[in-house]
Amino acid sequence: MTLNETILRRSEELFEYMQKIRREIHMHPEPGFQEFNTSGIICENLDKLGIPYKSGFAQTGVVALIEGRGPGKVIGLRADMDALSLFEENDVPYKSKREGFMHACGHDAHVATLLGAATVLNENRDKFDGAVKLFFQPAEEGPGGAEPMIEEGCMENPHVDAVIAFHVGNGYKTGLIGIHGGPTHAAQNELRITITGKGGHAATPEKGIDAIVIAAHAITALQTVVSRSIDPLDPAVLTIGTIKGGTRLNIIAEQVELSGTIRYLKDSVGEKIHEAIRRVMDGVTKAFGGTYKIEILEGYPAVYNDSDLAEKLKGWVIDLLGPKGHFVVDRPTMGAEDFAYFARKVPSVFMRLGVGGDDPSVYYNHHSSRFDIDEKGMINGCAGFAKMAIEFLNDKGE
Repeated sequence: MTLNETILRRSEELFEYMQKIRREIHMHPEPGFQEFNTSGIICENLDKLGIPYKSGFAQTGVVALIEGRGPGKVIGLRADMDALSLFEENDVPYKSKREGFMHACGHDAHVATLLGAATVLNENRDKFDGAVKLFFQPAEEGPGGAEPMIEEGCMENPHVDAVIAFHVGNGYKTGLIGIHGGPTHAAQNELRITITGKGGHAATPEKGIDAIVIAAHAITALQTVVSRSIDPLDPAVLTIGTIKGGTRLNIIAEQVELSGTIRYLKDSVGEKIHEAIRRVMDGVTKAFGGTYKIEILEGYPAVYNDSDLAEKLKGWVIDLLGPKGHFVVDRPTMGAEDFAYFARKVPSVFMRLGVGGDDPSVYYNHHSSRFDIDEKGMINGCAGFAKMAIEFLNDKGE
């Protein structure tokens, strides 16, 4: 039996195992840095497999190690494991049992898929040199578990040479794997603006400085930051998501708070956006006699896939699944991902795994209260992880 046949057959046999784990985690969702039950499930399964691990990375993270037949490179396989604060509306046997929380982004499937791949790799340790590190990471949805795991040494002892990860996508047909080099996720900043005017009676507006009017003009003017200050060939987003101000209908509001998000693929573009926001706020508030304060909190950096590694992974996936098993990812998303911290340390690739059945249009999107997946996609996710890890470790061209 060839390596491909071994991997595919075993991955198919493990489907019910992965499905059981995914549903158990789905029914008991936990937010970032509170994934204690999820971590326990991971450790229990690693114990059964006889795979050594260390827990407690970034509070709830788990790092396991599968050693091959001899010395060599080390590849990291990452799965995030946190849920979202959302009430699940799906009527399914595995519906969330914790009110107000659900796995609406597929991290439950990521954990199950990686445990499936761990099983395949552990059974085939005699087929590769070096070692595979398994990263079960907390808090991807925020405030971020990748960076603290790295700071606590997850990439060392032994040193990791590359990291790969999947994200399930129910917008793609089940089992397809998407890989591309270059930018794949945007950097994310949190924007907070406080506008201060002068309160007063609504019947004598000339005696006050209306912070609501200033805010209205500021929001409109901020829409020109991307359209007029940034090269149209550089993707960028500036969205004001909340506006809070005023106390009564007959009072001139003294203060208004705005908050929003900034997204970009290049650090230089982010710097231009920050500068333009301050310029706009300075001009608008001065025009109306008000003042402002700005706070920009830098979140996850942009994710850049290593192009050389991506090409190799693509070739190995096509070798495993055939040309129709791979799809071209033609553009990045403006969503953010803390996998970026791994990618800034070593060559890394963040891939997409189709879980949308034969008709992805019937599925609700990520972060929806009705999000769900075709679990059969975990079969190729499991097989893909195992294939790419083995081929990377045996590739002498790196």
